[in-house]
This record gives sequence, C-alpha cells and structure tokens, in this order.
Amino acid sequence: MSSTPYSVVDDSARKLGGLWLMPGITPANGLSYFTTAFLMIPMLAAFSMLQPIMLKVVGIERAIQGTLSGDLVFWQECIVLCIVPMVGALADKFGRRPVILLGIALLSIAYALYPFADSVFMMYAYRTVFGFGLAAFATTITIVNTDYVQDRSRGKWVAIASFSQGTGIFIVSQLLRWLPNELAGQGLSAGEIANALFWACTGICVLAFCIAAIGLSHNKPPEAREKDPLLVLIRLGMQAARENSRVALAYGCAFAARGDVLVVGTFTFLWTQQGAEDLGLGLGDGFRRGGIIMGVIQFSALAWALVMGFILDKVDRATGVIIAFTLSAIGYTSFGLVGDPFSNSIFLPAVVLGMGESSTIIAGNALIGQSASPSIRGAVLGVFALCGAMGILAATSLGGRLFDLWMPGGPFVQMGVINTLILAAAIIVRRRTGKQ
Repeated sequence: MSSTPYSVVDDSARKLGGLWLMPGITPANGLSYFTTAFLMIPMLAAFSMLQPIMLKVVGIERAIQGTLSGDLVFWQECIVLCIVPMVGALADKFGRRPVILLGIALLSIAYALYPFADSVFMMYAYRTVFGFGLAAFATTITIVNTDYVQDRSRGKWVAIASFSQGTGIFIVSQLLRWLPNELAGQGLSAGEIANALFWACTGICVLAFCIAAIGLSHNKPPEAREKDPLLVLIRLGMQAARENSRVALAYGCAFAARGDVLVVGTFTFLWTQQGAEDLGLGLGDGFRRGGIIMGVIQFSALAWALVMGFILDKVDRATGVIIAFTLSAIGYTSFGLVGDPFSNSIFLPAVVLGMGESSTIIAGNALIGQSASPSIRGAVLGVFALCGAMGILAATSLGGRLFDLWMPGGPFVQMGVINTLILAAAIIVRRRTGKQ
C-alpha cells in the first residue's frame, strides 16, 4: 500500500543558497548542520579504520583478527539496536539539539579512552560507550537532515550533505595513508601512534560539539508529538512501514547502506594490513595502501554524489533506489572478488563501489524524507536507523568470519548479495506504487 508523499512548499521560508529551508530554520542552522556532519560522520567511520592499530597494540593473533573486528562492531550495533528507537522518539519529545550534543560527548569520551584498552574485554567496554554515542548522534543527525529542508530541494540537499560528509571521510582516509608511517619514522611505538590518532579524533569531536551547541536550531519541530509515550512513537514508526511500502523500502535501504559503509571501514584497512604482512611490509605500508584504496572509493563517491542528487530530483525516488542499488550490487561483488589488495585490478571495482555507496545513502535518505509523515518523523527516522543497525549486525557478524575462514573479500561479496536483494525489492515497489 502506498500513500501520498509528504511535501512542504513554503515560499515565505528562508533559503540557504538555492536550497529551500523549512519554516523556522535559518541559514546559520543549515550551515551548522553541514559543518557538524562534515566533522562527525568521518568520526563514526574512523573508529573502525583505526581498529587494526589496536589489534596490534593488544596483541591479537592474526587468525582471529577479522572475527574480532566484526564482533566488536556487532556488539556496538547491538547497543545501537536496543536504544536507537528510543533516541528517535526522544528527539521528537525533547528536541534534536540536546540528543546530538549527548551523542557527540559520548563519542569524544570513547575516542579518548580507547587507546588505554589493554585487553579484549576493555576493547568491548570502550566500544560500549562508542555505541551509545553512535546511536544518539547518527539517529538524530539524520532527523535534522530531514527537518531542515523542504521536499523540493531534498535531493540536492542530501547530495550536498553526502558530498561534504564524504569529503570528510576522504580526508581522514588520506591522513591515515601517511600519518602512521610518519609517526613510526619519528620513533613512536604502535601504542604511541594509537594515542596520537585517537586523541586527535577526540579534539575533532570537541570542536563539533561547540559548533552544534551554538549553531543548531534550539526549537523542536512544531509538529513533533510531545504528548505521546515513547513506545507509541516506536509503534507508529513500525506501523508506517506496514501502511506505506515506500517507507518499508527505505528501511531496507538503511539495512543495506549502513552495512555497506561499516564493511568498507572495518575490513579494507585490515585486508591491506594483512596483505602488507604477507609481503614483508610494515604497519605504515598497510595503512598507506588502505588509504589509497579508500581514497579511490571516497573520491568516486564524492564525484558521483552530486550527480545522484540531481538524478533524484528528476526521477521518482523508488527509481532512484533502483539506480543506486544496481551500482552498489555490482561494485561490492566485483571488489570482493579481487584476490590481492595490492593489485591494480582493485581500482575499477573500487570506483563502482564508491558510486554505489554514496548512491544508496542518498537514495535511502531522500526516499524516507519524502515518505515519512511530519507528525511522526522522529519515530520513523528512529526505526530507519534501527534497520541500519540491523544491517550492520548482519554484515559484521558473518562478515568477520567470512574474512577469516573464506577470504578477505568475503564481507564485500556478502554485501553485494544483500544489495541485490534490496534492488529486487525496489523494482517490485516501483511497479506496484507507480510514479510519485
């Protein structure tokens, strides 16, 4: 069953450049959103990118590094899975800004503490703090992304947001391409390198906290359902999927897209690190190669993001999902089937993977933004994030074992299969609901 998209057209509202903002949102609010997301979205990915250093510091044997990396993310996302629906509902009840600030604060604490991990148990403990921060920040920043823009500018808005966030991830990956080698060349140990990198991330979180505290809107959306109990809001988010197949499809997009991003961040650097060891190279060489591959992925994601945003404002949003998941299914499968990360044959699949990665994120966010009722938007976005967490659980729990027991490209092939299933669902929904 489909329903009419929820669109707002208000010519009296303010604009940020050529983007129509929602009533009550100022250009300063919009710029603060873009800046906060630019700084913090890379911090959600950097934790997994830096994981191979901590595996070395703690002394984890190679045979179980993939499994442990996957299980740490699995545990983190179990926490997200448990609390993220309540985060969306709390954002409806108390406002977006306080929940975002809480999330950034917890992420900052996790980055500050993680270099002190000296056992697997402590790695899990600090991942717990990170999981709470991730749930609070990622869920609420997605709601803000939806709140701040009118539907007629949503495709371009989401594309610009994805472009800026991808730029941040690209910068982080390129810093990791040379910083570990540079620090090692200065005589620092693996533990000291971990301290420097994780604490630098703490500083970025503190900066983002200040920007969000000053610049994000202090107002709750006027349509937020403040008087409804939390469980009612969660139930309404689930009910929306039953009543609107496009909301259900958007939930499926979140399931695949969040898993996509975490698989890239978790396993690419681990793959190149182990490949460097096989070639007799050092930690810095593994990170350099991982940075090159991640750079190709993120550059193609950036270059394609604005094109995808333009496409989404010209075609039906379900058609956009079909385009996105076609690219993603091809990219992840072909990337995972490359046997050697030091082979140049990995770069063409990396380009397609990057295009697919940004496309699925943009298409899913545009679809849920159009389809979610304003009165329960926080609840719907909370369930949207919940589905993303479930996708990460599926990707990392099996992906780590595929990495250790089958081949390092196994987690990527797995995501290719999942993306193919979402592609099939999108084709069905588009045929059943027609153009909207």
